[in-house]
Amino acid sequence: MQSNRDFYLIYPLGLANLGLSELNEKWNDHFPDSTLLVKSVDFGGILISCELSHGLLLNHILKTPTRILLRIAEFKARDFPKLFNKISKLPWKDYLLGQCPEVEAASTNSKLFDSRKISKAIIDGVMECYKKQPVKKKFLDLASNTEIQKYFPTIYYRSVDDLVTISIDTTGERLHKRGEKIFTGLAPIRESFAAILLRALTQDLASIQDFTLIDPMCGSGTFLIEAHDQNTINTDRSFAYQYFPIAIDDAQLKTTLIQLHQTSEDKYKNSFKKLLGFEINPEIVELAQKNCGDKKISIKEADLFKSNKDGIFNQQNIVIINPPYGHRIGEKSEITLSYYTHLISTINKVYAPERLGIIIPDEYCYKPDRKELRSSFAFKNGGIPVTFFVLDRLGS
Repeated sequence: MQSNRDFYLIYPLGLANLGLSELNEKWNDHFPDSTLLVKSVDFGGILISCELSHGLLLNHILKTPTRILLRIAEFKARDFPKLFNKISKLPWKDYLLGQCPEVEAASTNSKLFDSRKISKAIIDGVMECYKKQPVKKKFLDLASNTEIQKYFPTIYYRSVDDLVTISIDTTGERLHKRGEKIFTGLAPIRESFAAILLRALTQDLASIQDFTLIDPMCGSGTFLIEAHDQNTINTDRSFAYQYFPIAIDDAQLKTTLIQLHQTSEDKYKNSFKKLLGFEINPEIVELAQKNCGDKKISIKEADLFKSNKDGIFNQQNIVIINPPYGHRIGEKSEITLSYYTHLISTINKVYAPERLGIIIPDEYCYKPDRKELRSSFAFKNGGIPVTFFVLDRLGS
């Protein structure tokens, strides 16, 4: 599995540049002797070229993408017979176990735009490929296993100005599904969002090992868990690529994954000095503690607006918070711009953070002091337009 291939890493819209910093950093850590070519960065993702096995293993390494697609082919197609013909000649026996594939199709300014007809042409082409390149019996047997079927990859069809790109999903369930978190709160943030916002919060700090990370409204603990696990190798779940025939037959790929896991456990420690979470709801506190398991994360019951700052104020603190939006908790009338400004003021008084990262819905038109604003990142969380503000040394 030494050939170089193209992969497209999908990110939350507008946050791909933050993902690029993680990609470069972790690539240099794990594959220092292998070449990574970043071909393009756009609003929704990053196109790279790298060794096939390393691209597949990024599913275990990266925390910020949504999913990772392997590019299979690119060609012009203006009619369905040509699309069928091109698909039938691709090496599907390397990626499929003999199943009828799922297809996701999207077209822009192209003659082929009917998604149902596109899907049919692709499926027919794959079935024709099976006739010419029969799938081995051992893979057909695997394909009949209902437990394995949930990992079947989707084929992605994209056409822009009649230029067709065919990709296959290497991820399966979205990458924010880490495979270990059991309980969620009322309005949780996705793990991939949490990971990317943590990078936004800390990306220009020389070292974060002397800082305590605090989430005053931690809910089920997502920010703290992501901070704890940001450099771990995820072997707690399966990925779609692990059921590609080329991956099943590649012993070296499995060996490399084991080595990556062992190396990460030996090499990385908690990036932050301490990880502290507070939550007003005692039932959610208990669930968050279960999510954290034996990780070095402290989560306690506390009301931010009634907190005792003793022992916290004198630390070097970084605070990150995803406060209520109203829309998501059914209490919109209680959430106003003044709520967020009061919240920020309270955080300053209680924790005196060196830096604060806070998510605020755009509808409230929050305008931070220019002296305090380090950066901001707009995105959609649960379909709601929001901005993540990074504020420095509040009140200083």
